[in-house]
Amino acid sequence: MLTVTALDGQGFSRFVAAGTYFLRKYRDVLNDLNVFPVPDGDTGSNLYLTVKAALREAARVKNQPLNVVAAAAASGALLGARGNSGVIFSQMLRGFAHSVRHRERIDTFELAVAMKDGVAAARDALLHPVEGTMLSVAMAAAEEAYHIALHEHEFHRLCAAIVRAANDALERTPEQLPVLREAGVVDSGGAGLVYFLEGILRFLPPRAQRATAYPRRPIRSSHRTHRREVGPNKYCTEFVLTRARVEPSALRELLRRHGDSLLVAGAPPTLRVHLHTGDPELVQVVARGHGTLERLKVDDMAEQHRVIVVDPPKRVVSFLTIVPGLGFDRIVRGLGSDETIVADAGSELQVDEMALAIRKCIAPIVIVLPSDPLAASIASRARGEVIEKDVRVAPTSDIASALCVLVAYGGRAEEGPVPSPEELNAAISRVRSTAVGGHGDVTAAVEKAARSLARGEGGLLTLYYGGEQRERDSERLAQTLRERLPAVDVEWFFGGQRTSEYVVSFER
Repeated sequence: MLTVTALDGQGFSRFVAAGTYFLRKYRDVLNDLNVFPVPDGDTGSNLYLTVKAALREAARVKNQPLNVVAAAAASGALLGARGNSGVIFSQMLRGFAHSVRHRERIDTFELAVAMKDGVAAARDALLHPVEGTMLSVAMAAAEEAYHIALHEHEFHRLCAAIVRAANDALERTPEQLPVLREAGVVDSGGAGLVYFLEGILRFLPPRAQRATAYPRRPIRSSHRTHRREVGPNKYCTEFVLTRARVEPSALRELLRRHGDSLLVAGAPPTLRVHLHTGDPELVQVVARGHGTLERLKVDDMAEQHRVIVVDPPKRVVSFLTIVPGLGFDRIVRGLGSDETIVADAGSELQVDEMALAIRKCIAPIVIVLPSDPLAASIASRARGEVIEKDVRVAPTSDIASALCVLVAYGGRAEEGPVPSPEELNAAISRVRSTAVGGHGDVTAAVEKAARSLARGEGGLLTLYYGGEQRERDSERLAQTLRERLPAVDVEWFFGGQRTSEYVVSFER
């Protein structure tokens, strides 16, 4: 059994990539959970954009020592931080990077120490730290890491314990924060941190206990708190202060009288500021007296709250996905497909069956996602049978492209506007895929397919196993591909298709 006892720069970059992929899939769930500090429904999007910025910078230097990669990730997160949760996360990365600044690689105990330093840095960035938030979840994870790392030298077992502790802390957040208890939800920022950590755990061996779970998607929250209002400090104001001539603590004191939810992260000459204020123009004037204002963003949270809570939009579009196996059925439902039909290539699929599934969709607009040309043809014929709905057949020629559409739009059925043909094509173009049969050396065939799809680029390679393949076969194959294709990250899931051993997809 492969074990991991040291973390270098490349490993840390993979950690960030793994967490980012999970947050991308969960971002709409996190948006639904968002009620604190204000119910503006953007925590998932903000946190994802922050970690994506960290990943972009880490990936550029991923072959460098750990201290270089960690510093790059922290810098990317600071400049790309969005929202309250994003700024807190960026400060955690900054504290982590400072802790490992002299180390080319670290062991489990050094990771635990760095995690505690990251939480401390995030706490220092807050004017009034609040329990029951992302910070509480991070602290519980760091404390468990420190306790376990005293006798545990293997990263998988350490990370498994960290994720358990983080999940436990997340479940306690409604007990700590009344607004969460009122809304019947856990803290959205804390949930985002848990998903990020779960993503990391997935990329560590062994993986048997979570092999068949596409990112496990909780039921989207329907517990909006209609009584909570945004208040007078309704403008979420964010900016980067470059050439800063002031310490974070001093700038914090200058800005605290102008609003709440204040965070000042980073260190001179670059500071990241997040503030909820009633007078964003005055805040900008104050900040410009101490540096150069860049990346300014001002959002009206009262308007956001009205749109998503007080006057929520009706469901705009439903997705019907044709899938080649039961594993894919679970995956697409988790990604937001309202209805599914399980029909592997060559299976009997009737127009009446397709029309019935279209009618079962809730929204007036139904986008059908075929997984092969036969399904696409039948969907086009069924469209004429359902005159009461606006049926659109997306040009998804395989299940991988259907998944890409759902990742991009499946969680946004209530937001609108309906994705245009150009937007659907753009989502589809991000993935390349192929199916591998069971004749000959399957491992060699999958590796050949993977090399052909990746074309030497970095990205995410996903294996969906079916046919005669089993969990342990896919685990071994994924590990082989990680070793032979170091430029890509590899995930694997149960697809359940009967007509191929693997569906292999590559996403840039």
